[in-house]
Amino acid sequence: MDGLYLSLVTIIYSLLFSVFQPEGFLIKSLLWVLKFGGCLYLLWLFMKKWSDKFETITYSQSYNYGFIVCLLSSIICACFSYAQVEWIFPEQTEQAIILAKETMAQQGTLDSTTEGIMDKFFGNFGRISMFASLFYYTIFGAIASAITANFTKKTNPFGEIENE
Repeated sequence: MDGLYLSLVTIIYSLLFSVFQPEGFLIKSLLWVLKFGGCLYLLWLFMKKWSDKFETITYSQSYNYGFIVCLLSSIICACFSYAQVEWIFPEQTEQAIILAKETMAQQGTLDSTTEGIMDKFFGNFGRISMFASLFYYTIFGAIASAITANFTKKTNPFGEIENE
């Protein structure tokens, strides 16, 4: 369930971004920083909650749990990315394609070969977007889990000392 909750931050961010289409670098950057911070905080919270179940937990155990949460979240976000491009907001994708073609035509770089390649690329854009998102979110999750695991591990500083 933690992966689902983590993915909701990105899904809500994507929906807000697509519906309201904010203008300006500052607003876009602020929204991204809020999403980034929210994801890191939630990941830390989930990993901390999980590590509290144990008296001691190693870095690798904490990392593994965080990575599994992030992997599940990545899969959900990648599927949402596909749905967003193919079914939820296909008109935004088509507008971007038209704008790209118009820009290239104005620059004189759009010939029949380039247009054919672009048509093939954009014909598979939903799948490309899904796999690119899966890769990006998984890498981000692995890095975030590696950092967060340092703060959620619990070790006994005295080791396995037996009373004699």
